Amino acid sequence: MNSAESICLPVGNSLFNFRVAGVAVQNGKLLLHKTPTDNFWSLPGGRVDMFEFSRETLLREMVEEIGKTVHVGNLLWVVENFFEYNEIRYHEIGFYYKMEIPDIENQLDFVVREDDNELLFHWEDIGQIDSGSIYPEFITTDLLLNTTAILHINLGFKNLNTATTSLS
Repeated sequence: MNSAESICLPVGNSLFNFRVAGVAVQNGKLLLHKTPTDNFWSLPGGRVDMFEFSRETLLREMVEEIGKTVHVGNLLWVVENFFEYNEIRYHEIGFYYKMEIPDIENQLDFVVREDDNELLFHWEDIGQIDSGSIYPEFITTDLLLNTTAILHINLGFKNLNTATTSLS
């Protein structure tokens, strides 16, 4: 949930965003989410609040979004990302952590309402990951299976309103 404390700053006609996401791979499946109107999936997470450590952000966001306490593991990726979404240009810094959900009952798709928004959650088989269906697009099966070192990733500008997904 975005609060008045969320680090999302307007700069001219663009936004600077500080986001944290979790990489939950369990039973060979990756947890993804999207809004009903998005044409792409992304990793669950949210914006960091002022004076909040990024690990705490992920813990808070997962309780808010899926109602579960997660285990936050190692930092996997630091991502500098430029993109356009809903006609707004973003400059985003993202921290991506390995994440485990210890008390998960099943891996069925589910929907969560957060404020006035709806989020669709989906567990995708790692073998079916297509870099064109998940944003940021650097997320691939190979990268998900080889997470022994922190990577710093720089992404060029992308318009998310034209992204498409092949996941169900």
